[in-house]
Amino acid sequence: MRRALALRPRYWPALGVFVSLALGLLPIFAAVASAAPSEALPGGAPPTGRAPRGDVYLLRRDALPDSLRAEAGAGPADSSRLWSGPELESAALKVRDLLARRGDAAAIVRLVLSRGIGGAPGTAALSVARPGAPAAPLATVATLAPSANPVLNAATPLPGALADSLAAAYRAASHGAVSIDGIAAGLSAARDVLIDAGYYAAEVGLDSLAVSGGCARAHLRVLAGPPAVVEAVELPGGTATRPSTAASIAGLRSGMRVTPAVLAEARERLAGSGLFTSVGDPRLAPGTSPGGARVVIPVEEERSSRFEGALGVAREGGVTGLVDLALGNIAGSGRSAGLRWFGPGGGRSEYAARYREPSLFGRRVDATVSLDAQVADSLFTQTRWSLAVGRYPGAGTRASLALVRSGSVFSGLARGSTTTWSLAGQAAMDRLRPVLNPTRGFRAAVTAEGGSRGERFPGLPPASHGLFRGDVAIEGAVPAGPDRAIVASARGRGAFLGGDAFPAEELFFVGGSEGLRGHPDRAFAGSRVAVASIEHRWITDERGGRLYLFGDAARHELPKPLAAGSVALPAASGGSAASLARTVLSRGWEFGYGAGLRTRMASGLVGLELGFAPGEPLRRATIHVRYASTW
Repeated sequence: MRRALALRPRYWPALGVFVSLALGLLPIFAAVASAAPSEALPGGAPPTGRAPRGDVYLLRRDALPDSLRAEAGAGPADSSRLWSGPELESAALKVRDLLARRGDAAAIVRLVLSRGIGGAPGTAALSVARPGAPAAPLATVATLAPSANPVLNAATPLPGALADSLAAAYRAASHGAVSIDGIAAGLSAARDVLIDAGYYAAEVGLDSLAVSGGCARAHLRVLAGPPAVVEAVELPGGTATRPSTAASIAGLRSGMRVTPAVLAEARERLAGSGLFTSVGDPRLAPGTSPGGARVVIPVEEERSSRFEGALGVAREGGVTGLVDLALGNIAGSGRSAGLRWFGPGGGRSEYAARYREPSLFGRRVDATVSLDAQVADSLFTQTRWSLAVGRYPGAGTRASLALVRSGSVFSGLARGSTTTWSLAGQAAMDRLRPVLNPTRGFRAAVTAEGGSRGERFPGLPPASHGLFRGDVAIEGAVPAGPDRAIVASARGRGAFLGGDAFPAEELFFVGGSEGLRGHPDRAFAGSRVAVASIEHRWITDERGGRLYLFGDAARHELPKPLAAGSVALPAASGGSAASLARTVLSRGWEFGYGAGLRTRMASGLVGLELGFAPGEPLRRATIHVRYASTW
């Protein structure tokens, strides 16, 4: 028995709604099934598969000038190329960049997309417009207003002076242009201002350009962050010097704000400290606290400790000797000390001791204490101490001021004592390079000392005289060929005092190791002396080894009679010359010449020097043997 399907009347309304929905969605499903949107290949190639990035479009660009269309890669105006959405967005951005590069700040690039129906491609319109004007190529360029500084949108308020400097630097560097190059130059200058103020992590960007009346005003986004402060100092390459010592010498105190000027000064101070042969450019590394920075300064340490010994032999001058010990960078503290003994023969000896503090209270000032003693036969004993403070204005330069006190006590026939107080100033510059075997550059030093000398002799009233001492030295080197150099030097010294006689303890000496080779040590003396030397060197070792020929000349004068305390020294017959422990005091020129050798050994540098006086036989030659070691 067949049953018939029947719908009750109450279901008829629902059935009508279902049929209506099916009939309305059928065209949409058909369109989706028949259309397969694909991405076009460059150059207008037909689509080959399903487009992964959306519908395709035909581009209308009648509002674009040909120059923009060509530079942006949009192709000719009648192109039938199919474009994807991302490709159109990229082309629009290229157009905007080109307009900005041309200085057009007011331009607005519009991209309007209209999707196609079914298998038909959509349409896209790319146009350029300005506010209040129809879409058309621009004929004018917006510029910064004549008196408008950029508006700063800072995350944290900037100090007023810094904000003014930043805005002025942006405007000066951009030259009032709103092109990409102008904006980039302005942003770079603005960030430089923040770095100069210590904001090394600062970020400066262009937030927007506000256009009004054909003029644009830049709005800058400023993220200054905390200023950089010193947290620690690191010395890559340094093995002996403690970082805390280097920080004190460089003037980098903990918590101090870091700026490029501070880093440049720190490098100069370290370079002039004498502890390093080379000091690299400082750089900053992040610290552990906000704004904290580790100052990293690469260095190469100097061998600052030295021992030197010398032995001299002359036929009439006897045996002379020199011992000089200098300890540098003691325990990595930068401090130095030294001891020196010099025995020129004839019952004369000199002793010296010194101590140097590299940095006073973290300032760019060092202090040196010196103590000297001189014994001359049985005539006198002189002691001298000085306290000097110095500063390095720049690399290789130094200026110092010293308070000096000296006293002499006379013995033998002479009786009495003298006391001298004076101030001494010195300026020096050293540009000789390399240090051990210079082949180029120069070195110069000028010293002036003025003070008062008091005299107390038995049976005579106390007396006082003015005192002035001067010392000028210069040395230069020039290359003479491969591994050869010509080195010349000159030095002049003089002392000027009131009174009828010149005191023996104020004499200046020349001879032997004191500037006139070929003669015994301290063979000549005077109140004013000048010494010149020239050497032709053959460099055998960059660490100090060399062969050389030399020629020396000296001038000595003593215009006043010589006295030791209250006793005038006897004059030689037939002239005004006097003798002082086999030292010639007559006025005149002296010369010397010879050859020398310095060679590097495992333990140090050994030197041998043979000098002659003009007209003297070989048996009267002087021989100096030297040994020096550094560590």
